[in-house]
Amino acid sequence: MPVLALILAFFIVLALDFRSLLKTNHKVRTWIIYFGLLSIGFLMSLLQAIDKAPPSPVVLIEKVVRMFIN
Repeated sequence: MPVLALILAFFIVLALDFRSLLKTNHKVRTWIIYFGLLSIGFLMSLLQAIDKAPPSPVVLIEKVVRMFIN
């Protein structure tokens, strides 16, 4: 049930923003940024709704540093 509510909420946000997205001058860049942020937000919310904690940024930074050191 929480996942369906989450999907519905994101579709409502998309519907509310759609008119202003069509009026922008830099359409491609705006659409890429908007849907990128919306996708990241949806993914983070989905992971929290299904009780899967997203990985901490510290873990990612540690993996990148270790990759360069080794």
